[in-house]
Amino acid sequence: YLGMAVCCNCYSAMVTCLSHFYPVSPCLSRVLLHSKSFRLAGSELLRHGKLKYTAHRINIDDPFITTTRAMQEYFLLSDDLLHLPRRFVLDSTDGTMSETVCYLKSDIERRALEKWGTMEALIEKQQRKKLLDDEEKRRRKDLGIVYDHLKRTKKVESRIEAERKAFGDREERVSFLRGSSRVVTFAIISNSLVFAFKLCAYVYTGSAALLSEAIHSLADVLNQCLLAFGIAQSIRKPSPNHPYGFSRARYVYSLISGVGIFFLGAGVTVYHGITGLFHPPVLEFLPAAFAVLTGSLMLEGATLITAFRQVSLSAQEGGLTFKEYVLRGRDPTAVAVLVEDSAAVTGILLAGTALGLSHITGNSIYDAIGSIAIGGLLGTIALFLIQRNSSALVGRSIPPIRLKEIVAILENDVIVRSLHDVKAVDLGADLVRFKAEVHFDGMELTRLHMKTMNLEKALEDVQHFTTVAELEDFMIEHGEQILDVLGSEVDRIEKEIKNRAPEVRHVDLEIL
Repeated sequence: YLGMAVCCNCYSAMVTCLSHFYPVSPCLSRVLLHSKSFRLAGSELLRHGKLKYTAHRINIDDPFITTTRAMQEYFLLSDDLLHLPRRFVLDSTDGTMSETVCYLKSDIERRALEKWGTMEALIEKQQRKKLLDDEEKRRRKDLGIVYDHLKRTKKVESRIEAERKAFGDREERVSFLRGSSRVVTFAIISNSLVFAFKLCAYVYTGSAALLSEAIHSLADVLNQCLLAFGIAQSIRKPSPNHPYGFSRARYVYSLISGVGIFFLGAGVTVYHGITGLFHPPVLEFLPAAFAVLTGSLMLEGATLITAFRQVSLSAQEGGLTFKEYVLRGRDPTAVAVLVEDSAAVTGILLAGTALGLSHITGNSIYDAIGSIAIGGLLGTIALFLIQRNSSALVGRSIPPIRLKEIVAILENDVIVRSLHDVKAVDLGADLVRFKAEVHFDGMELTRLHMKTMNLEKALEDVQHFTTVAELEDFMIEHGEQILDVLGSEVDRIEKEIKNRAPEVRHVDLEIL
């Protein structure tokens, strides 16, 4: 019987520890290390948590071999190890004493030579196993490359199909924006005519209110040209530098339009009205001014009706009320035209009222006050457009009710255990990007995988395993298949979200 000893790495540490607890020389400590009293003292120290080392009943010069290593490296079966002397590992890493069966290396090598004949035959078998293992690793790596390529190809095809549905070809994109384009084009033509009429009326009458209205119409023409350019930019297809497309370009140019109205429209109009307060103009040819305002009212009213119809139609298609669509609808250009023409009609009424009061009273102060009122109206409209479009550009969340509906799709799925960090951002043009961290149910994933397996055959295969390596290969293979099931389930959930919430074009699910 070989005395108590420790593995080579822990031997010197055990001697040091023993010398610490027993004031004896290192030589005597080594003697105690192999004695029964040491085993008893070590058990007490381990039990009280003062010593946490792993001791083995082996010879220091003859390392131990575990059962797993004997079967993997020396190709022995469990029957080959039955009559070999056993040694034990006393392990206290978890705070409790436990024993693991092991064997002396010399005994294992002797039994391997008895089974395989010569050391050369054993080495040859080990080399052959190494070659087979390397070949299996290469095979798995090659299969992984092929599978990754196929999966990537499928993802690309799905993305192209999603882009086609979201953006379509150029004709489909132009058709999608045809209503907005028609409204903007009509507004440019009508406001150009109105600007010419108002400018001529100002030249004849000298009215500050008419000049304010002329400036207002000029600002509308320039801003609606910006909106038309924004529409042309937004129908471009996504590119590598802009993978989510250019749909937000309309928000950019609508924002610029709002800034232009604020400075060019409101600023100049208020300035001219204040100047009229200090230097009242002489008003002439007022009947001509009223005629021009009447014609302008008819043109602006026609544009307003066109914009109102387009916004109402878009709101109906998006399942929103008219007010909700004006505040956060997908089409900023039609909304901008609607708001600007509403301000134009109101401005014409203010200008007519100011001119009427000036004509009745003979005091041109009312005309200047009307100019300032029109400037304030333009400033209010400009601030609304700036706030609306800047909010969309920064990244605005979708309405909470709609977000709850999308989250419910995930929470009601049997494979989802919980959701975290859910976000849904409006990308413009009724496009939404949805992101969530998902904790999937591992048991449900395993059940889905088992439905595709022949469990009886799998049980038979496991029962015939004789080495740990075979069990490892079995578990690795099915582990990869479970990951494939997880990928398929993620694709299924993404597709279901897009089908039940068509505005969601980009779904990012992060696995916890």
